[in-house]
Amino acid sequence: MIHTAKFVMLACVLIAQTAECDTTKRIIMPTNAQEYIAAFRRGEDFTRPSVGIIVGGQPDIAALQSLGRELTVGEPSVRENIVTLLVEAGLRTDPLTPKGTEVLRNPHIIALLAGPGLVKSDLGREAAMDALRKLVRPADLAPFKDAITEALYLSPTEEAFLLVAKAKPPQAKVLVDRLAQSTQWQKVEAAKIARAALGAKDIENEFLALATDAETAKNGQALAQALGPLALIGTPSSLKAIAERLRTPLTIHIPGVFEKSVRLNVLEALLYNFPDQPVLYPNNIITEANYAAAERFCTMTLGVIYTNPSPPFMTYDGYPIPLE
Repeated sequence: MIHTAKFVMLACVLIAQTAECDTTKRIIMPTNAQEYIAAFRRGEDFTRPSVGIIVGGQPDIAALQSLGRELTVGEPSVRENIVTLLVEAGLRTDPLTPKGTEVLRNPHIIALLAGPGLVKSDLGREAAMDALRKLVRPADLAPFKDAITEALYLSPTEEAFLLVAKAKPPQAKVLVDRLAQSTQWQKVEAAKIARAALGAKDIENEFLALATDAETAKNGQALAQALGPLALIGTPSSLKAIAERLRTPLTIHIPGVFEKSVRLNVLEALLYNFPDQPVLYPNNIITEANYAAAERFCTMTLGVIYTNPSPPFMTYDGYPIPLE
């Protein structure tokens, strides 16, 4: 009985301490754009979720303006944290997020990432490029083709080449060709991908050949790897070649760990270019009907006609950890 009483008293103390800590956290968490900027300047990192910069279910314009001004002049770590904050706010308020997508469509946030986000060659720029490349639809990058081209011109990096490949600014072709022929970049895959994305059919055909090679057609891991560059190239030919493999029976098998259908890799490669399509997200594949919905999208969008029978339904199987 005495031990029980002591335990209850100890539990109450711990709960009180926890509540006090939680209250402290709530007090010191930034509640507006200026407080976020001040915290980032102090060396603090952004902690989800964003607080105080969302009004009426959407990022507040005034807050975005303040963050944009700091994004233009801030130190690298500050800029990187602002990018992370902007991306989180954009994803959290997008109507498609509850449907399992990760797509950034807020035009004000995209403009900040593609404008102030690219003005300095630092961690902030790389974070902005990564978000623009992976989360934004190609059509939404179109208004910023000049800024994306200039970013590559001022400071070529692999991320900059890949962002150019995603946005496909025609005015970048001469620049990309010149850089890709230099000693520094001629053997770098990102530069080759950018050239292929901007119309170098000979290079694109090399990547297409890897995906259709006889040995690749028998090896799930090899096929999954071959799909990656095609997704980054993102031309109609490359996207169609990816989509045509949506009925592959191949799997990636790591003994004792997991087995994964390469059909999921096909979907991952496609959603890079169509992040606003819930039917392409592997986590949304629950039944064969979900694969069929993805196929319908590929038929309507890319003109792919499926004639081979669907393989037995599979997504991902993890093997149980053996008990010692």
